[in-house]
Amino acid sequence: MRTVATAGHVDHGKSSLVLALTGTDPDRFPEEKARGLTIDLGFAFVTLPSGTEIAFVDVPGHVRFIKNMLAGVGAVDLALLVVAATEGWMPQTEEHLRILELLGVDHGLVALTKADLVDDETLELARLDVEEHVEGTAFATAPVVVCDARSGRGLADLAAALDAVVATTPARPDTDRPRLWIDRVFAAKGAGTVVTGTLTGGPLAVDDELAVAGRGLTARVRGLESAKQSRSRVEPGSRVAVNLVGVEHRDLARGDALVRPGQWRTPTVVDVALHTLPGVDLPRRARVQVYVGSGEHAATLRRLDPDGRFARLRLPVPLPLVPGDRLVVRDPGRGRTVAGAEVLELEPRGRLADAPARLALPLGPRLVATHPWLALDELPARTGLTETALHDLVTDLVAAGDADRVDGWLVAPTERTRLRDEVRRRVADHHRDRPTEPGLDLGGVAAALRIDPDRLRAALVDTPDLVVERGTVRDAAHVGSVADSPEALAVVARFAASPFAPPAPSEVDAPIALVRALVRSGALVDVDGTVFAAEALADAKRQVVALLAERDSVTVADVRDTLGSSRKFVLPIVAWLDRTGVTRRRGDDRIPGPTSGLTAR
Repeated sequence: MRTVATAGHVDHGKSSLVLALTGTDPDRFPEEKARGLTIDLGFAFVTLPSGTEIAFVDVPGHVRFIKNMLAGVGAVDLALLVVAATEGWMPQTEEHLRILELLGVDHGLVALTKADLVDDETLELARLDVEEHVEGTAFATAPVVVCDARSGRGLADLAAALDAVVATTPARPDTDRPRLWIDRVFAAKGAGTVVTGTLTGGPLAVDDELAVAGRGLTARVRGLESAKQSRSRVEPGSRVAVNLVGVEHRDLARGDALVRPGQWRTPTVVDVALHTLPGVDLPRRARVQVYVGSGEHAATLRRLDPDGRFARLRLPVPLPLVPGDRLVVRDPGRGRTVAGAEVLELEPRGRLADAPARLALPLGPRLVATHPWLALDELPARTGLTETALHDLVTDLVAAGDADRVDGWLVAPTERTRLRDEVRRRVADHHRDRPTEPGLDLGGVAAALRIDPDRLRAALVDTPDLVVERGTVRDAAHVGSVADSPEALAVVARFAASPFAPPAPSEVDAPIALVRALVRSGALVDVDGTVFAAEALADAKRQVVALLAERDSVTVADVRDTLGSSRKFVLPIVAWLDRTGVTRRRGDDRIPGPTSGLTAR
């Protein structure tokens, strides 16, 4: 299904034309029928000659009901602009066309109605008038169909033209992220809460769990109806009525949006590209009415550059938006449309002065400029792109050098360089001031740099001169420098002087931190609390292996006598020999192990 909105001046025959095409009167209220004046949205369905099903959203033409008109066109792709041959182009014709252009609705056709009420010359003048007014607009090439709803003149031509336009209008992409801007809410007898709207972004199905975006409300889809038929599933582009369970109709309103939980960000501040209408000079700051989807919101607008290309909008409520969404801006004091806005950035950050340069960038570089650490799993909500488009965006960013892909993030190269340089500086200072310590605590560095440890660890991946291990970060050359320092060499010599009866660490005239650093470096070895010089244990291995080469096995006493030590020190040495595979225990004896180089007997 495709959805088509009507547009045009009051009393130009929009509702009559819809009735003639569909057999359904879109005027739902008695006062509309009595006065012959559409005051709110109406809906009707028809199957075109090709078999394509379309839904009409009929909008009011009177300026007093402009907000209702805006509620009806916020999610459509096509429009039927209606101009009466009896009056020609009128003020609301012009404003409605401008609104369609600002919303990006650039496919449609023009119906020149009430053709039987004028003579041929007047009809031709009306056609020329229409063509002159649409020249240079999105409807410049739209077909103009002469018709009359009462007599039926031209209705077949209009249906055929609709068929042709629908066939050439690309559908909005299905990103599997449905969004239904609610334009009507009511309680149906025996069913409960029912909402209607034009579905975009993705499909809906019975039993889907939905959220009312930004409202903290959830609901389940009990039933779906489209074109007056019950459905188990509806596709984007459809006019749909949704029967909801879990939410009261009085808690919902026009302008709310139904989405899948967790799929959308709901900002209250967005940066936009402004498309100001000719003759409008927007002040630097202004209170405006913003029309988003089917809703009307009082907002504040702040221009970000002297030319008025970009602006920041502060909305009174959180709304589910993505870059590329189109909004309409109206001056509430003068009651006129002043601009359109295209969403560029959600929840903008940084200095206002830097915003224009950032907003002038394409989507990918703009995202990275705003969010130097951008989680890959946030990209769908921040962009609204399909999976294929997201893959291409990430690939292009990395290939162009605009972002580094590290773990689950896209990182701005400048941010990664900044972090690496800052860590290098802090590590160098730490090694200079505390040469005996292994390095800086990664969590402490992260806290000082106001970043979480996971991101900092990711930023340091593939940094050749820094090593992150066991929760610390150090200079890659730091271990050797500690072991080679005069203080360290003196400590190692002290342990080596009594290789098999070494002093306790507390008996060495050196900081305990230095002893620990030497253990980490491998110059000393801690065996169950007794610290030996590494070369002493290597010598013990050589002597024990030589002894084992002469006999089948050795005892602890044999090792003690060979090394000239005491049982106190021999026991940890023998435990180390067992642990490293030099010996294997068999009862109270030791036999050659797999790393002894001997064949066990």
